[in-house]
Amino acid sequence: MRAGKSLIFCASQRTGSTMVVDDLLNIVGYEPGATEVLYDRIVANETQRPWSEVWDEVRRLNSFERYFLDKVMFHYTPQISQFIERNTTVGVSTCLTFKPELFDGFYNFFADAIWVYIDRRDVFAQAVSMYVAEATQIWERRIGAPVEGGLLTSTIGYDYEKLKQYLQGFLAEREQWQGFFRHYDVVPIRISYEDAAAGYPHYLSELLDRAGLQMVEDPPERRLLKLGGELNKKMTEFLRNDIIADLYSRSIAGA
Repeated sequence: MRAGKSLIFCASQRTGSTMVVDDLLNIVGYEPGATEVLYDRIVANETQRPWSEVWDEVRRLNSFERYFLDKVMFHYTPQISQFIERNTTVGVSTCLTFKPELFDGFYNFFADAIWVYIDRRDVFAQAVSMYVAEATQIWERRIGAPVEGGLLTSTIGYDYEKLKQYLQGFLAEREQWQGFFRHYDVVPIRISYEDAAAGYPHYLSELLDRAGLQMVEDPPERRLLKLGGELNKKMTEFLRNDIIADLYSRSIAGA
């Protein structure tokens, strides 16, 4: 069994992937939909139902204009892949290394998909965005919605070691997605956060053309608002400078 017509967005956290998916739905005239629905059912909620039932449910929930739509992060895709093949995630955990046997089930099921790869050129800003979002528990803001969540940004301290871990993880995911695409001979549509943030709605033109989708005549304004502020900018500068200093110090020590 294969999924048939699908739009699969491949990303890592804090690349604006939720914004990209919502922008797409918005400009073709649809309300916000569930994102990462496969993750939600299979990984987060550890469903015990068979894959055939889960697929029937998520296909009904996340289909529009003849396409099933979802986005996935590299590190948990092996769990989804095994569930598709064996109805269980037992024995498979998150990973940051591409091994075909961990991804074959996922790719084979969605082999007919239009693949979209979303990245963020400034991976330092990406790491800071993750750090701040986790500290505040504010992951997104929508127009007209009350601001929820917790910690004021002014109380967030700079933690170089934790930020460096996020940076290394995001760099690893970015590299491993390329291994995935090479192995399966996939040439994805590539969307960078920086282009998406500045280019609404026309940055989606290639995807619309490829999928045969039509933009509504008068596209509404973007529904998701930018979160990062001055604190993000300051921490990004600190992190970039500290990484450069760290690398330079190591190069001297090894000379």
